[in-house]
Amino acid sequence: MYLFIVNPASGDGRAKSLWLKVEQHLQKKNVKYEVLFGGSEASAREFVWGKMKEEKVKAVAVIGGDGTANAILQDLVHCETALAILPAGSGNDIARIFGLTNHPGQFVEKLLSSKTKAVDVLKANTCYGLTVAGTGLDADIAQRVNQAFYKKWLNKIGAGSFAYTVGTVLSALLFKPFKSIITIDGDQYISDETWLLAFGNTSSYGGGLVICPYAHPVDGVLDVTMLHTVKRGKVLFQLFPMLMRGEPIKKNGVMYKKGKKVSVDTDRPIPVMVDGEEIGTTPVQITVHEKALQLVLTT
Repeated sequence: MYLFIVNPASGDGRAKSLWLKVEQHLQKKNVKYEVLFGGSEASAREFVWGKMKEEKVKAVAVIGGDGTANAILQDLVHCETALAILPAGSGNDIARIFGLTNHPGQFVEKLLSSKTKAVDVLKANTCYGLTVAGTGLDADIAQRVNQAFYKKWLNKIGAGSFAYTVGTVLSALLFKPFKSIITIDGDQYISDETWLLAFGNTSSYGGGLVICPYAHPVDGVLDVTMLHTVKRGKVLFQLFPMLMRGEPIKKNGVMYKKGKKVSVDTDRPIPVMVDGEEIGTTPVQITVHEKALQLVLTT
């Protein structure tokens, strides 16, 4: 049995078009499947729970964006049932990082071949994630993009990832830095002017921004990137362009660390995001769970 979660709102209707093509391939191959089309995150998770209790589910396939995939993977961590993703969102960071196909026919072939890879996941407080958790400027960007009126129009012309560029520039102009205490495997770091804290299971987020250049999803550690004690102009005109090029930033005010357990305390509640979705505010504790998710490889 295969389950499909289709988010028709993803990619301004692209998910619906992809599903119709996937369904044709499934029917030709007489594959046993059930699909949930639309609905809330809670209804999607309830659908998956119920079916997994009834019978063995080989994989849950998401046709949508990273937010939809994040909702479903919450129930697949430390589980034999695999997660498959046919990207149809605006950022599609998971697909980009793992080289997942966006071709419906190839997707079905790879799904049925059951070729999976055990990958690490991170956990921020009670929420699992596959890519990056962050607080500060990055969470502000994610929040701004998710609420932006221009995201829909950029999706229509196939430039959804540009929404993150616009959001980043606006946040760099408006965001107010904060004081923080970061503890990484027992080592403490204090900053009176923190701009950004990113905790990477993978290297990039936000439509391809390489925030944790040394991160790898099967190494059993988190990569921490901290941006602190720099002027607003430097963030906007020097550090952000380097980030866009995907380069490790070897400048004062940028710190890279690695660890398995990280905690963050701040002088005011700061939004925290995981896989581009806001999950709450600081304080936050982030841990890595090694090879805890079976991901279907559709490369």
